[in-house]
Amino acid sequence: MAVRNGYAHRPSTREEEQPSSAMIRRREAQATVETVPTNIETTIEQSNDPQFLKSIVDLTALAAAVNAFKRRYDELQSHMDYIENAIDSNLKTNGIVEIAAVSPPPKDASGETATAIACQSPPKEKSEAERLCESMCSKELRRYMFVNISERAKLIEELPGALKLAKDPAKFVLDCIGKFYLQGRKAFANDSPAITARKVSLLVLECYLLTFDPEGEKKQVGSSVKDEAEAAAVAWKKRLVGEGWLGAAEAVDARGLLLLVACFGIPESFKSMDLLDLIRQSGTAEIVGSLKRSPFLVPMMSGTLFFLELMNLHYKGCFFIIKSFHLCFGACE
Repeated sequence: MAVRNGYAHRPSTREEEQPSSAMIRRREAQATVETVPTNIETTIEQSNDPQFLKSIVDLTALAAAVNAFKRRYDELQSHMDYIENAIDSNLKTNGIVEIAAVSPPPKDASGETATAIACQSPPKEKSEAERLCESMCSKELRRYMFVNISERAKLIEELPGALKLAKDPAKFVLDCIGKFYLQGRKAFANDSPAITARKVSLLVLECYLLTFDPEGEKKQVGSSVKDEAEAAAVAWKKRLVGEGWLGAAEAVDARGLLLLVACFGIPESFKSMDLLDLIRQSGTAEIVGSLKRSPFLVPMMSGTLFFLELMNLHYKGCFFIIKSFHLCFGACE
């Protein structure tokens, strides 16, 4: 080893030093920092692009619209909540029955006043007959009665109330009976379906009579309906006279014509004897309850003039008719 100027000098054995991994990372970071200004300049240049500015404006407008919609939605939701609460409160109020209105309210062990909650029963469902009458479906009602004609008691119980639901009960009844009365006796022979159809028509008339209130106001019938009913009665009588005379009419025919005039009025062409023949032939015991409600038949049968006309008959016929008259109406004294 050589000593120069008092210092030991190590021989130079230089070898090229290889860069470490830490040095490589420092160099890369320095390169990245140097490129940042360039990227910032590029972004600034893009922000000056008109299309980019338009997108920002559109986004701002959309945000404002969404915000306005949300405010309106919140207001609407608030109104809906208010309405719902009001409905619930009203229903609860109507369902509470204060017992104090009738008697002193009972108290429980704690001394608090008990309140009864009335159980509101659901509305009664309308029967088939009520639905058909309310909708004035005469054909459908006839079909319903045709199927259930064997249950006479049931039909008499439900039909009078159902007929009151019709908009024009008188017109509806006329539509229901149809024009079967124009058919002669031969049409109702040999178990013809027309026999049941005729029973349906008579039952409709009987049930319509049961809707009358003897002590109430007289039902107002439109002039067109009244004229139609009078024409039907006259045509019916004409057919019976053509087949013989009213005193020889079949019971069903006589009963039907008697019910018709009891419902809608007695035509002027009908004489007192005509009514007597119909009463005698019809067998009025079964329909006397309906006939007593007639505002047309009862006054005429109870009149003094009618009673005097009865006295002009020979004894046997007069006795029989007066007896029938008394049994039917209880008006002969």
